[in-house]
Amino acid sequence: MSTPPKLAHAPVRKHDTYGVVDRLGSSDATDEAIAELRVNGYTVLDSGLSPDFVESLREGLERAYARQIEEIGNEEMLRAMNDADIARCMLAYETDFLTVATTAPLLEFAKRALGPEFVLLMQNGILNRPDRENYQARWHRDLNYQHWTSSKTLAINALLCIDPFTIQNGATYVLPGTHHVAQFPTDAFASKFETQIEAPAGSYLILDAMLYHRAGINQSKNVRRAVNHVIGLPFMAQQIDLPAAMASKGIAPPKDPAIAKYLGYRWSPASDVAAWRSRRIDK
Repeated sequence: MSTPPKLAHAPVRKHDTYGVVDRLGSSDATDEAIAELRVNGYTVLDSGLSPDFVESLREGLERAYARQIEEIGNEEMLRAMNDADIARCMLAYETDFLTVATTAPLLEFAKRALGPEFVLLMQNGILNRPDRENYQARWHRDLNYQHWTSSKTLAINALLCIDPFTIQNGATYVLPGTHHVAQFPTDAFASKFETQIEAPAGSYLILDAMLYHRAGINQSKNVRRAVNHVIGLPFMAQQIDLPAAMASKGIAPPKDPAIAKYLGYRWSPASDVAAWRSRRIDK
């Protein structure tokens, strides 16, 4: 009795699918980072900034924070409002931080994540000191107090690591996938799935702004510095009116219209009907 012939089977490739008619793009490294953001809620992106420039930001952040302490009166007042060790609206105090907010890799990422129109909602310098309690060590979303989700990414936060983010100095923890779920998960879930993200100096840790995350505890002997950006769709309001803040410091509007729009010069409310129509003419 003859043995029946074996049927030939085409090899199954690792990522073959069926029933799939739509998938995320994969043309380059930025697309891969976008896929990580959409599914997991976080990714790491190289800023392209030189190491020397990134290192120089340390002193700029400290200078801006010192100036803001002088403006408010003393640091104890900042502590009372849980706002110590945060330097807000950095680009109005130190011009290098406008460069930080407008790097080509970050703007390209924002364009692919959010679409062609987006605005810088806030930029805050962060000083994570080893000898102080850190209010940011509590779980939160960067769109605070929001308990809903969206099928589209509405905002991202891009945390530039001025110093390396390590386990020892309190690198950021994330709860992957929580940008898809409205409620905060259970304590057991958070303990089981929290993930600490190490990242080199000069890179952006980018999160979906609805992803739950928290700062780690700095157990090193050194300050861990970073500057956070929240970038969102234009229907969201800026934390601080960036054009007004820059004007108050004598900083002229950027000549590049795309950068000016990104900073909010295009999206602030018009003063009256004629001004609103004028913007449409100039668009």
